[in-house]
Amino acid sequence: MRTVVDLRDDLVERAKKLTGLKSKVDVVNEALRVLVEQEEAYRGVRRLRGRIRFTGSGSDLLRDRHGAHR
Repeated sequence: MRTVVDLRDDLVERAKKLTGLKSKVDVVNEALRVLVEQEEAYRGVRRLRGRIRFTGSGSDLLRDRHGAHR
């Protein structure tokens, strides 16, 4: 499908540098793929709401999430 869109050149160039992709089409397609995958994953996590019981504290969560990386 062909679509005409106005893209911010600065964002396209930053995306090219970050991803190593060469064309605007590749950057836009990759951005759309990532958006769709993230949204699908988010919805999957939301479906688990109320089904998983976490017994630790908030500080346990933060330590586990950040402590290993410090």
